[in-house]
Amino acid sequence: MPGLWAAVRRWVVAEGPAVWPVVVAMVVVGGGLWAGVPSAGRGVALTAEAMGGATLQQVRPSASGEVDPRLGAAVDAILARRGIAVKQNNLQLFLRDVAPELRVEQKQVFQNMRELGMSVIYRRAEVWTNYEAVRRYGLATGTFRVSMRYQISGSRLARAATDVGYTYTVRDGRLYLVDDNDLDRAIGSGRQPWDYGPIDVLKRRNVLVVVDQGRLAYADRQADETVAMARKIRTLWKGHLQIVPMIVAMREPGVLTDLPATLKGNEPARVQPIPSPAEDGRPVGGWIVVRPESQERFDSAQLNHALMHLLPVRLGEEAPRWLAEGIAQYAESLQLIATGRGKQVTAARDDIRRRALGDLARLPADDEYDTTDSDDISWLAVEQLIKQVGLKAVTDFYLQVARRGYNEPAQDRLLLEYTGFTEQKLVDALRTLAQ
Repeated sequence: MPGLWAAVRRWVVAEGPAVWPVVVAMVVVGGGLWAGVPSAGRGVALTAEAMGGATLQQVRPSASGEVDPRLGAAVDAILARRGIAVKQNNLQLFLRDVAPELRVEQKQVFQNMRELGMSVIYRRAEVWTNYEAVRRYGLATGTFRVSMRYQISGSRLARAATDVGYTYTVRDGRLYLVDDNDLDRAIGSGRQPWDYGPIDVLKRRNVLVVVDQGRLAYADRQADETVAMARKIRTLWKGHLQIVPMIVAMREPGVLTDLPATLKGNEPARVQPIPSPAEDGRPVGGWIVVRPESQERFDSAQLNHALMHLLPVRLGEEAPRWLAEGIAQYAESLQLIATGRGKQVTAARDDIRRRALGDLARLPADDEYDTTDSDDISWLAVEQLIKQVGLKAVTDFYLQVARRGYNEPAQDRLLLEYTGFTEQKLVDALRTLAQ
């Protein structure tokens, strides 16, 4: 410790007054929390029994948490106990370190995770400066960003990750979790299906549906339709669709939303990627989230559209939006025709030809999908490509640009390589449809 304090003194002298607020924050969050622990407890007396069978040596503190190692070990032990409790279905152990005022909410989280069949590991990521929490709970308070690594049984997906924010304070000589939403707006946490409840979960070998408790009949119908439509999508584009599509149809509009939303729009369903804990964060899969206002009208054609967006989610999201939306609209149109709504498709195609194609100068840009005909133009662009060169050439192009992105000139070269079209040639072909 003397070496550490010497290094801090040298840093403060070198940087001058500009770093004093940072030093104060470090003292308040790190030193204040540790100072609140009675001297008898400063050895982190967390026994193997208290750890639920593990020991402190088996809990690896995160390398990024700049706090006293003993305090870090105490928080790590609490987080390890939390994961063990979920695995063992031990509610009492899960709530052991939770303040009384938070136990009802945390009990629901626990029950929802068990309903989903989750296994969970929590890893402390870093301390977070949180003056409001210090004002609310006292100096012996600290907030941590925590990486929650989880797997859902039956999903056939690799381990995924999401962040949560936990605030701990010292009461009666020990640490308690007193707040679990202090970082919700800062890091977008608290929006997973298990954060709202209670829920029901319907699992089959090839589909998983999450709904509000009491809506299993709806979940059953949605599961039937998802299995049938997934079969069609796999026929259309072989080899990439998530083995177990996962559907969330809850009344809470905030479930699985981003801050800010990455793609605005009013589609009845959207795909939310599920990040991996790996460095590149490449998704392990995705959720299909059906908007609350659309659930009763959500049909097989709209589901086809959503499944087509789900299909490449693990491959990357760098494909131009005209291609992503166009191929999803194409899949939706095929299902409309299959269910006897071919006249609706023909009318929509004729309408967009008359209104939007005659003066078309380029394909829609990614940020033009809220107030224009970009969705329908994208559909006709992809449909035209498929008519000319076949579906496989289009999907091969999609996979290449989704993985790597590229700039516009490189995308145009790849489009030419895979389809024989440049963007301008494709636009010219679309304009002829207006004649």
